[in-house]
Amino acid sequence: MPTINQLPILETVSSGDQLPVYSPTNGDARRLPMYALLEYFQQQFASPATAVNLYVPTTGFSIALPTPIAQAQWAILQPAGTLASGTLTLPLNTSTPDGTEILVTSTQTITALTVGLNGATAAFGAPTTLAANGFFRLRRYAATNSWYRIG
Repeated sequence: MPTINQLPILETVSSGDQLPVYSPTNGDARRLPMYALLEYFQQQFASPATAVNLYVPTTGFSIALPTPIAQAQWAILQPAGTLASGTLTLPLNTSTPDGTEILVTSTQTITALTVGLNGATAAFGAPTTLAANGFFRLRRYAATNSWYRIG
C-alpha cells in the first residue's frame, strides 16, 4: 500500500472524492466523501454574515473597530445627543481580508468625524460628518491597501 506522498495528485476536487480519516470510534481508517466533510463544516462552524457592535460614545470619542470575524461588520453609534467630534479607527489593514465591508450608523449627529486608517493607504469617500440617522459603508480593496465608500 502506498504512503500518502506516493499517491497521484488530484488537480480538481468533486463532491464524490474521498479523504482518508482515522475514526477513533471504529479504531481504524475510513474514507470520507468531500460532500460529507463540507456538510460537517457547515453544521459545526457557522460563520456570522455580519458582526454587530453597539457603541455609546461621548464627545471626543475614539473607537477602534475590531478585526473582522465576518465578511461584514456593522458599527452602531448610539450617543445620547449630538456629538462635536469623534474618531473611528478602521481595523488593522494586515488583519482585514480583501472585500471586507464596514457599515457605520449613528442615531445622532456627529459634527466632526475622523476615520483613522490604521495602516491603510486611504479611505476614499470617508465622511467628515455624520447626520442623525446617517450611515456610510466602506469596503476594503487589498490591491490598493485602501477603503472605498460604497452604496
